[in-house]
Amino acid sequence: MDEDCEKLPNMYWSPKMHKTTIGSRFIIASKLSSLKSLAQYITSALKVIFRAISSYYEARQVFTYKKSFWVIQSNKELLERLSKINLKSSAKTISTFDFSTLYTMIPHDKLIEVMKLILEHTFDNGNRRFICVESTNPGWGGKKSGKFTFNKESLTSSLQYLIENCYFQVGSLVFRQKIGIPMGSSPAPFLANLFLFHYEKEWIEKTERKLARSFMYTYRYIDDLINLNDGNKFEQIFSQIYPSELSLKKENIDNSQATFLDLDIHINNNKFEYKLYDKRDSYEFFIVRFPYIQSNIPSKIFYSSIGAETLRICRATSKYSEFLNTIKPFLVRMKNQGSKIRKVEQVIKKVINKNRDNFSKFEKDTSTIINDVFRL
Repeated sequence: MDEDCEKLPNMYWSPKMHKTTIGSRFIIASKLSSLKSLAQYITSALKVIFRAISSYYEARQVFTYKKSFWVIQSNKELLERLSKINLKSSAKTISTFDFSTLYTMIPHDKLIEVMKLILEHTFDNGNRRFICVESTNPGWGGKKSGKFTFNKESLTSSLQYLIENCYFQVGSLVFRQKIGIPMGSSPAPFLANLFLFHYEKEWIEKTERKLARSFMYTYRYIDDLINLNDGNKFEQIFSQIYPSELSLKKENIDNSQATFLDLDIHINNNKFEYKLYDKRDSYEFFIVRFPYIQSNIPSKIFYSSIGAETLRICRATSKYSEFLNTIKPFLVRMKNQGSKIRKVEQVIKKVINKNRDNFSKFEKDTSTIINDVFRL
């Protein structure tokens, strides 16, 4: 390794200013540390493993009628499901759950054992031998000269080494994390996702089909989980799925309303209505968000951020009135941060015309949307 990397990660404290009593989050991270390169290579390999598992169990679901893979990477799949349920006006219940102590409570012995099982299954399925990670697009392949590759054995041993050697510094003291995985390390999200997936898959596959089908509309984004139309069955059985060391709690009280990721969802007339949700909107202090025109960036990037956010608001909103209620305060913010109304109008018009499939749900033409958005 380079001399710059001959050091241990540091721990730093991040305050949770939005809590009534200010909370704390401790992060272990470093731009340069002794295990940085290994962690990055392992992260690239786990991306390949994750894609292979996702493809395998999505195909398997077609034949078994059981959904074993609950993991999502964004709200896209959830929004598609909400729309399909709304076509039949069959929205019934919604419940959300959160792992309050996920990263810091995963036992090392169980994590290592689970990852061994996952790697054995993934490498052996299809006679895969090597993962090439020293590229912008890591993937399966042969052992090429000059390229860094993992096989099943080397990836397993490297993962175990990384998990068991989570050393970090606090001042002059050195610690080793012996329970949990460090928040801030690059492979942490993949390890957490795959660890939970293993137990979800094991429970689903040994469960009779009728009960398993209750969780066809269950989605998990790392430590946040949502269930649609499950008849509240997940609340009754989740303690049977996950290890006792992990604490899972229900988030919503009313089964007709919940927030999940950046969505506020509620049931109205047997349909899921949703709008963009950002918990920072309820903070009692100003949050700096989005760039300023005075920033040291090209103005094109500044206006592109307005277009991207407009599209995000559209995708995350089911009703036209809520779209207007959300985008207008956003445009006021951007005006205060230096935007010019004519330029913003051009940007939003371009976004609407390029994404008619997203805006068509409002049943409004481009000129009508523009007029309504900029109407005082």
